Amino acid sequence: MNVSSWRRSKERKMGRTERPQIKTFWLALTYGCNNHCAGCYAEHSQFVDRPMDFDQAIRICGMMKEMGASDCLLIGGEPTLYPRLAELIRAGSQFDIEFKLVTNGRRLANPLYIRSLVDVGLKHASISVEGSSAKVHNAVTRTLSFRETMAGVENCLRLGLSFNTLLTVSRHNFGEVIPLAELMHKMGVVNILFNVGLPSAGGSQEKTESFALSPAHTAQIVTDAYLALKAKGIKVKFFATIPLCLFDQSLLDEMMTIGCISDGVHCHIFYGSGAVFEPNGNVLPCTHFVGRPLFNLSEQSVKTATDFAKVWYGRKGIHGVFRREIWRYPHEKCKGCRHWGKCVGGCPFLWTHFDPEEIISRKEVKE
Repeated sequence: MNVSSWRRSKERKMGRTERPQIKTFWLALTYGCNNHCAGCYAEHSQFVDRPMDFDQAIRICGMMKEMGASDCLLIGGEPTLYPRLAELIRAGSQFDIEFKLVTNGRRLANPLYIRSLVDVGLKHASISVEGSSAKVHNAVTRTLSFRETMAGVENCLRLGLSFNTLLTVSRHNFGEVIPLAELMHKMGVVNILFNVGLPSAGGSQEKTESFALSPAHTAQIVTDAYLALKAKGIKVKFFATIPLCLFDQSLLDEMMTIGCISDGVHCHIFYGSGAVFEPNGNVLPCTHFVGRPLFNLSEQSVKTATDFAKVWYGRKGIHGVFRREIWRYPHEKCKGCRHWGKCVGGCPFLWTHFDPEEIISRKEVKE
């Protein structure tokens, strides 16, 4: 069964059409940032501080609501540098959209500031913590930011705001997974998440090699961390953007059953369930496509949900040539795998820098 056939079968079983509803959208409010993290996808924007026009942000919220979206992730750069952030959250609440903040947490160190966001309707925050110590965190972010980020975490705890911490696992901090989980658990953080550092559309081979871990190495890090943290009674969650066949299958089943690892179905490119908007009106299929838009709202004269649907679901949109081209089996052994449709072969960005023949070909995954 090929990708298209599987998707049609899956959508029929779930009662979906070939045009699944957009569930989430991302507003890159500004690419300005007070950190300069190694490997950040926004690095390819050169951190240009050109904030999104406020009225355009509101129009996008209305348009996405009509497209079926219920969640908006406010990203950057660093979204707390957006001067009208609280005003945007307040104004956007008219669309019955839940706003969630993806942040380095530094400005949340100010209790009055974080309270101002909660008061106007902020529902959740995801705070990037890149190490368990100032030494590692500051080295990754290339700023003296650890103390402020930790203060932001503490303020979220005091306010009772729904939040998670997020470490992006890379060559710079893969030894921090267990120590950070222990630190966050001790502080009382409930949602401790780990992401995998991935290549980006604008990234060079040299930069990728200095940042992103191979999928096989990542699988080993996740396995070792899971076993060590399980023994300590600490629950965390890993986002699976690598092939699930790289894990011991009995251990993987255990991890998936208790919700310690995602099963890959969160990928909005594969399911067409999310869109990213850059400050200049560029529309991306994923945040890692900075500078590589599918189209631009102004250039395509997209002003309404009807206009957006025509382009988004069109031949060159997310449901057209683009998705068919980007989602291919990375290896023949993916065919018939019991994880296909959940794993989808790992993030396609992996295979722009790593050879699936070297990583997947030696794995035997049975039905």
